[in-house]
Amino acid sequence: MQILEFQLQADGGAKLPQSVGSLFHGVMMETIDTDYAEFLHQISLRPYSQCIYFDKARNAAFWRIATLTEEADREVLHPLFNLPEKILLRHKNLEVALPARQLFAATSTKAIADKIFTGEEVRRKIKFDFLTTTSFKSQGAYEIFPQPHFLLGSLARKWNAFAEYKLDEQNITENLAREVFVADYSLRMNAFALEGIYIKGFRGSYTLGMKNNLMVNKIIAMLAEFANYSGVGVKTALGMGAVKASLV
Repeated sequence: MQILEFQLQADGGAKLPQSVGSLFHGVMMETIDTDYAEFLHQISLRPYSQCIYFDKARNAAFWRIATLTEEADREVLHPLFNLPEKILLRHKNLEVALPARQLFAATSTKAIADKIFTGEEVRRKIKFDFLTTTSFKSQGAYEIFPQPHFLLGSLARKWNAFAEYKLDEQNITENLAREVFVADYSLRMNAFALEGIYIKGFRGSYTLGMKNNLMVNKIIAMLAEFANYSGVGVKTALGMGAVKASLV
């Protein structure tokens, strides 16, 4: 697992909203090997997440791509790292410069699990900063608040799809959700524009407190660190559900 970030500068100072994540996804699919791109189109859960977000501290927009497997590291990040210094978003006829790029150190689900479970007792709160609109799908409708069972259930499913160590306990989502509480939040409703429709969701910060079950706390801390790569909720391959999670 690895993260690649590009700083972005649009021609003429044009703004790059989060919704252009779907256009950058198109750039990605045109850049990688065609056979691997075809393989990705055929699977429901993609081994990567990507998004466009604005970092106020750095006063710049960034394209962030995170992979979940060694194969995706090789097939996705390595070709993207060699993109030219300018790319064209053909749908908008907009040229975008890539003045800086950074490939962060690789890790793995095994390394995350080993670090959490062999380390000292984890802190008791986890803060999720949602960088792009996030939403969950339940019974055919979008859920626009990060209730713990939606949040932890999304992460557990993604973990089990890609991790070496599976969470195979029955009712894992319900069992995890019972051991947390909402400690703080500052959220706002937000929409993500995608192919002429608007998907409702939320952005902002959300903090979960953990109760006294040490084993469960470590599982949740493990899933939170994984969230930085997997994203949360629906359409993380197209730019939704980007999150930075940290123990506080």
